[in-house]
Amino acid sequence: MVERAKWVEDQKFQNTHAFTLFSAQDQLDEHENVKQHEERLYHVYPLQGLPYSELILKDGKPPSPAETKKEQERQKESRKRLAQGKRENDGEEVSLNQDLVSRYRFELVGQESINGRRTYQLRFAPKSGDLPVKRKVDRILNKLAGTVWVDQTDYEISRLTLHMQENVAVAWGILASFRKIELSFEQTPAADGVWFPTMINSYVDGRVLFKTLHLREEEQIRDFRSISSTTEKKTPEVK
Repeated sequence: MVERAKWVEDQKFQNTHAFTLFSAQDQLDEHENVKQHEERLYHVYPLQGLPYSELILKDGKPPSPAETKKEQERQKESRKRLAQGKRENDGEEVSLNQDLVSRYRFELVGQESINGRRTYQLRFAPKSGDLPVKRKVDRILNKLAGTVWVDQTDYEISRLTLHMQENVAVAWGILASFRKIELSFEQTPAADGVWFPTMINSYVDGRVLFKTLHLREEEQIRDFRSISSTTEKKTPEVK
């Protein structure tokens, strides 16, 4: 699984494929009631060898000129970082590698069919003892447990569910503190054999510096396809 993840990362499929991304975010109050709901629809495609996200709809309506300008500026900065070999949270990104999997105990609990493909079902939990903390994100990774379904043919992750087992504080709670984190994830192979995520759901309850985070997010990806031109730009049909 680790070897497959490294190969996928080297291929940079996000620079050769296009897709439609639907994103919904709920900001919640202390009673789990929705304070603010926002939906966005993006068309993501390669542009000059780098991925570009074009905002198509915001809350079911075309974005205003001000929102379009803000998105373009954000994309410009993001693409600049990617061109320099950097990421949005450089140094804190999480990759499926040996360092990550070595933090957990894995137990094979069964086999299951997902989307007509056989998978291995494994539970995982943090190993006992002191786990390494080299970055802020390691404090969260060291408290995660869940279940992962691994495709028996391609060794890709078909499904993943995880949660944080206990509260996490960063710098004694000064920089950040998290009470609850949950994530579910699914992906499937496209027509050309490349796997892509179809659903990502997350829940976060915590604080970063002086900003409270109490969010529920959902992302859906569809119309994932390889394209022949790195400058293709097609607005998807909105249903």
